[in-house]
Amino acid sequence: MSGEPAEKNDLVLKPGMMAEVMTPENRLIYVGKIDKIQSGGVYIREAKDDTLPMVLVNKPVKVRFYGEAGSVVLQGKVCGSTLKMWKVDRLESTFTREQRAFFRQSISVNIEGRCCKRTARGGGSGVLAPCQVLDISAGGLLISSAEIFIEGDHIQISGASLLPAESPFSFNCQVRRAGEWEKGVNRYGCQFESLSPRDQDRLLHAIFTIQREEIRKRKAR
Repeated sequence: MSGEPAEKNDLVLKPGMMAEVMTPENRLIYVGKIDKIQSGGVYIREAKDDTLPMVLVNKPVKVRFYGEAGSVVLQGKVCGSTLKMWKVDRLESTFTREQRAFFRQSISVNIEGRCCKRTARGGGSGVLAPCQVLDISAGGLLISSAEIFIEGDHIQISGASLLPAESPFSFNCQVRRAGEWEKGVNRYGCQFESLSPRDQDRLLHAIFTIQREEIRKRKAR
């Protein structure tokens, strides 16, 4: 498997690559890194070396691997495990639509958004408007706002503070979906545009950190 493209995006699985291990229903189990690729299987170690839940052999899972060429979702089965690592084999491609469906992390972060480029029917650009991030992924975010945006609008977002110790993020994105109004607030599904490799790495680090904290809290209950 190592040295061969895992999918059409030429993503090659390598040790050190970040991975999200999920149930077939896309529920996150843990965030990890590829420890090694050996004997037809991928060994995925928990990212912070935390203890993993017990697992039955042949349990079906989905794994999203992240690399410089993007990400790929593969489905497989757990063929071995330790307290710190699962071995997954029989990996194969899932549906193409899942390649675009990044795992979404629910959050609640106040931001400001400005429409910097409107569609032809949308009129001119707007002023800064208060918004709230409802969830975020490596590919985009869901926001709510009393401001009216329409599909196709390009929005500049600033002040997205995902982690207390990290600098806030700024994003350029495009509205891909506009939800229905509810109590004066609308929801907008936005896709990132021109996200630099550095900001992609920072964003993935922030999302993984939030996920790990939620998993830790879930284990403590």
